[in-house]
Amino acid sequence: MLKEEDVAVSNVRIDLTCGMQNPLQNIKFFQNFESNEKFSMPDDHVSHLLPACCQDMIVRVYSKEPELVGPISEAFENFQLKTYGIKTQMRATPEKKET
Repeated sequence: MLKEEDVAVSNVRIDLTCGMQNPLQNIKFFQNFESNEKFSMPDDHVSHLLPACCQDMIVRVYSKEPELVGPISEAFENFQLKTYGIKTQMRATPEKKET
């Protein structure tokens, strides 16, 4: 059975400086160089390259014991399915390069 002390978790948030708010909502546009009237523009008129979400969350889960990597990975996958309904990409720790 896994215990809390068997696992280390690192949560990292990366955002576009406005948290969950879209930073483009703070940008105003002008019709031309002579115009003094500013206006907002809908996201779909600005660019199709904009992200749907303005914040990413990176969760790193570490096993303190090599033999627990499998059970911890499985538990984290189950947590994701139960909490979010999907299982996101999982990457194993790269092997050390031999020198």
